[in-house]
Amino acid sequence: MRWTWGTWLSLCFVAGGCAPLDLTVLHPQAPALSRFTAEPPGAACAFGGQAVGTGLDLDGNGVLDDAEVTRTEYLCADAPAQVVARSSEVAPGAVCAEGGRLTQAGLDLNGNGALDDAEVTREVPVCTRTAAILTRIHPVPDSTACLSPATVLEAGGDVDGDGVLGPAEVQAAHHFCFVDSSLLRVQVQPEPAGGACGRAGMRVEAFGDLDGNGRMDPDTEVLTVLLLCQPTRVYTGPYVVATAEDLAGLQGVTRVDGDLLVNSETLTALDLPELSAVVGSLTVQANPRLTRVALPSLRFAGEVWLDDNAALTTAAMGDPAHPVHVDRDLSVRGNPVLASLDGLRALAPRRWLGVSDNALVESFEFPAVDSLPEGLSVQANPRLRRLALPSLASAGSVSLSQNAALESLSGLSSLRTVDFLSIFSNAALTNVEGLDSLQSASAISIAGNAKLQSTAGFPRLSRVGSVAIGDNAMLESAGGWPELRTVSGDITLRNNARLKSVTGLDRLDSVHTVIVELNPRLTDLGGFGRLLRLDRLSVRYNNDLTELARFQNLRELQLLTVTDNPSLQALGLDGLRVVGQGFTVATNPLLPTCQARALADLAYQGPQEARVITGNDDGASCAPPQAPAATSARAALHARLEHRAQHVRGVLAQP
Repeated sequence: MRWTWGTWLSLCFVAGGCAPLDLTVLHPQAPALSRFTAEPPGAACAFGGQAVGTGLDLDGNGVLDDAEVTRTEYLCADAPAQVVARSSEVAPGAVCAEGGRLTQAGLDLNGNGALDDAEVTREVPVCTRTAAILTRIHPVPDSTACLSPATVLEAGGDVDGDGVLGPAEVQAAHHFCFVDSSLLRVQVQPEPAGGACGRAGMRVEAFGDLDGNGRMDPDTEVLTVLLLCQPTRVYTGPYVVATAEDLAGLQGVTRVDGDLLVNSETLTALDLPELSAVVGSLTVQANPRLTRVALPSLRFAGEVWLDDNAALTTAAMGDPAHPVHVDRDLSVRGNPVLASLDGLRALAPRRWLGVSDNALVESFEFPAVDSLPEGLSVQANPRLRRLALPSLASAGSVSLSQNAALESLSGLSSLRTVDFLSIFSNAALTNVEGLDSLQSASAISIAGNAKLQSTAGFPRLSRVGSVAIGDNAMLESAGGWPELRTVSGDITLRNNARLKSVTGLDRLDSVHTVIVELNPRLTDLGGFGRLLRLDRLSVRYNNDLTELARFQNLRELQLLTVTDNPSLQALGLDGLRVVGQGFTVATNPLLPTCQARALADLAYQGPQEARVITGNDDGASCAPPQAPAATSARAALHARLEHRAQHVRGVLAQP
C-alpha cells in the first residue's frame, strides 16, 4: 500500500496515534513491532519517503528483523526531498592517523531540516593529512611560459611520506625565465588562517638572486609566491557518485586517493570547489541529466574521462593559469550539447588525448600539452574548425578524421616528430599546410579528404617510414615536400581521381617501393627523378599516363610491374640496368612490345617464369638502339683515320 504524508497523518489522528498494529492474535507469545526505514525515490515513492514495516518479534530480540516483517506501508513525500548532511569528528586512530571528520548525508525524508539516523544513506570518512612541504627545481630547455629555456620551481605536500615530491603531489609551480637554477632562492613560510586558503596553510616564496647578494632587490628581482593550502583532507577511494547524497558526502574533500566515478541517472550538476587531486581515474561518464561540471581547484588527476553525457553544456576543471597535470589520458567524447572546451584548457595529459563525437564543439586549445607518447585522436567532431596544441612537440600518433568543418592544421605548428600521422576524411580541408616544424614520421596517410587540392607543406620533413595518399577526390598535385630525402618504406599513390602530377620532391633520393595505381588523370611523375634504386616499382591502372621517363635515372630494381595503363606509349626507363626478381609489363595496348622485350633482355636477371610481357602492342616497331655517345665518337674517329690511311696508300701507289 502507498500512503502520502497527509494520508498517514489523517489515519494517525483518526486512530488516536500511530501505535504498532495488533498482530498478537496470530502468535500470542510474540509482541508486535514496527520499524521505519528510509525509502529512496523509486517505484514505491517517486520522491522518496519511509517504509513502515510491521510484524511479530518471533525470536524475542526486541528488534523487527527482515524475516519477521509481514507487512510494509510507505510514507511518501509529496515533493522531492532535500539532501542534508552532518559531520562529526574522527579521533586519531586506525581510521585516520591524524584524525579527521565523518560526513554523513541523505535525503530529508520527513522534512524536518535535519539528517536523522534513519535517513543516512552515505558515510564518508575524510582524514586530515598535514604533509611536509617539499620543493624541487629543474631546468627546462624550451618553456612554453617563457618561449625560452627556464628554471621551474614546483612545490607540494609529501603526502605519501617518501621524501620525494612526486607528480601527484605537486600543488603549484612557476617558470622563472632566464634565471639559472643556482640563483633561485626559495623559502617556505606559514600562511595564516583567513588568507588566500581560507584556512591555515603554507606559502613558498622564491626569487631569482640576479646579483648574488642573497637578498631580494625589489627594483630588479621579483618575489614569486606559491600558496599551498593545508591540511589536505583525504578520502581513500574508490568513490562513486550516483546520487546527490554521494556528492554531498564528498564536499570539503581536497584529495581522493583512488578512482572517482561520477555515474548518475539524477545528478544535474557536479560542483566540487575544493577538490584538488584525484590520484586514480576521474571519470564523468553516462550522466543523462548532468548539465554542469565545476572543479575549479583541480591540480592533478591520474586520468580524466568526460564521456557520453547527453545534457552537459558546461565543463570546467582547474585554473587556466595553472596547468592541471593529467598523468595518463584525457578523453572528451560523446557530449552532444557541449559547445566549448575552454573550461578544460588547463588540462595537460602526459600520455594520450582524445576529442571525439562532440557535435557542437567548434574549437579547442590545450596550451600545456607538450608530449603525447600514446597519441592524439580528434575524430567525428562535425563543427570543429580549429584545434590548437601550440606546445605539442612529439606524439606517438596523430589521427585527424571525420571532422567535416576542419579548415587548418596550423594548430600543430610545433609538432616535430610523430610515429603515425593520419589525415582522413576531413571534408572541408583544402591543404595540409601548418605542420611547419615536422621533421620525421614513421608513416603519413592522407586519404579520403573530399576537397583537398594539394599536399604541399611540411617544409622541414626529411625522413618518413611510409607515405600513402589515396581517395582524395579533388587532389591535383601530390608532393611539395622540399626537404624530404628518405622514405624507408612505401610511397603509395592510389585512387586520386584528379591527380595530375607528383612534384616538389627535389631532394628525394632514397625510397624502398613506389606504387602508383588508379590515378586516371596522372601524367607527370617528376618528383621521382633523383631515384637510383628501388626494391619495387608498380605502375597500374593510370589512364592518361603516357611514359615513365621521369624515372630515367633509375638503375636498379628487384620487381617491376607496369600493367593496365591504356595510354602508355613508352617506358622511358633508359638508365635501368638491373631487375633482379620479377619483370611484368602487361596490358598496355599502346606500348610497343619490342620496347618491353628490349628492356628485359638488357636488365632482367631473374627466373624466366617471372618474366611476363603480354597484352601490349605487338605490331609496333622499335627503332634500332642508339649506340652510346662514346662508342659513336670512337667509330667516327676510326673512320676518319681509315679514310686518311687509304688516301696515303693511294698517293704512295702512284708511279
